[in-house]
Amino acid sequence: MDIHRPRRFAVRALAHPTALADTLRIDLSKASLGVPLRVGAASGSVLVVGGLLGEFSLAGFAALGALVSAFCRADPYRVRFGRLLVLGVGLIVSLVCGAVLGALSANTWTEIAVLSVLGGIAALLIGALHITGPGAVVFVFGATGSAGFAGDFGDVGRVAVATGIGVVCGVVASLSPWVVDGVRRGFGVVRSWCSSRRTLRDARSFVASPSGIKEVGAEGAVSGGEEVGAEGDGPVYESVWACLSRRPHSDHVHTAARSVVAAGISGAVAVGVGLSHPLWASMGAVAAMQGVRYHRTVQRGIARLVGNVVGGVIAAVLLALPLGHWGAIAAIIVLQIIAEICAPWNYAITSTVVTPMALLMTALSVGLDPSIAVDRVLDTMLGVVIGIVIALLTVTRPDIDGILESTGVRHPRAGSGS
Repeated sequence: MDIHRPRRFAVRALAHPTALADTLRIDLSKASLGVPLRVGAASGSVLVVGGLLGEFSLAGFAALGALVSAFCRADPYRVRFGRLLVLGVGLIVSLVCGAVLGALSANTWTEIAVLSVLGGIAALLIGALHITGPGAVVFVFGATGSAGFAGDFGDVGRVAVATGIGVVCGVVASLSPWVVDGVRRGFGVVRSWCSSRRTLRDARSFVASPSGIKEVGAEGAVSGGEEVGAEGDGPVYESVWACLSRRPHSDHVHTAARSVVAAGISGAVAVGVGLSHPLWASMGAVAAMQGVRYHRTVQRGIARLVGNVVGGVIAAVLLALPLGHWGAIAAIIVLQIIAEICAPWNYAITSTVVTPMALLMTALSVGLDPSIAVDRVLDTMLGVVIGIVIALLTVTRPDIDGILESTGVRHPRAGSGS
């Protein structure tokens, strides 16, 4: 393959066997159950409480806020806390922006423009903080939902409160093992303190005795003491402020700019061809652009296409069933847990599960019929394809290096060592 013509090389990489193989590969070594259960518990708790209060629509926004628990799953807890707070604030701002658009009855073009920029900002934020997880598409999805829900500025406030409650639940769920361990350690410290007081009291009684005085004189100290060594230095992590205050890395800026352009063009084309939900096309583009490198965009795009087609069929079946609000909530919780279990394994399977979950969550707020699944598939396919095209047209040398690495092709600049 001729890498001296980057775009032609990138086009050929689309048909390389590794592109499809990477999409279908399942990596069970990353399987876990703790994080999925915590994410499911966070989302499920706010959905159930919201349902019991009769606020099914707002419960969906609270569940979106609780999705912060799906981010930073590989980070140490002390590092995760600050990042989750920033993400939570970002989610609230995103949903409020969407709700304001709805309250102002903004036209479709304004919504596309604002949400495209919002997707780019979210991508830049996630990149700057080195955050793993669902990505910027969650911000755009939430803003899209709140734009369709809000009819006045009272709804804007309700969306903000519901999302904030969900964020708090999500942060608590994500950090729950750390909190529980801290409480356990706290009880241990109290027990040690009580025990040490008893030991000290016994030691004083012993020293005051004639035999104790003789032993202290011989040894110079009461036996039983133990010197505690200094803690070893642990790994150093950058603070949230350090990450956000420095100049953004060019790769992150490039990815954010790609996302804005791809989302905007996708929404505009969707309007031009008469699709019913152009913002879903923008979401599809943002989802495809979550890979920093071109080959990741291709892999994500193929996986998203496969997942949306299969997931659309599942969604149509679920929407056709008389689930009711509580049945939809139960299905959302189950699908959420399955999606989080599959997320480290394979993105295509995850997308297959996320598609019906997202549509059911939307149905809680505005109500949907089975035909909406077809619209979802078409809009998302359009967005993903345009996202890949934009990535192709803006391919860079690091993108080419990423393709070479993923395909196993030897770089022509690598000479034989002598």
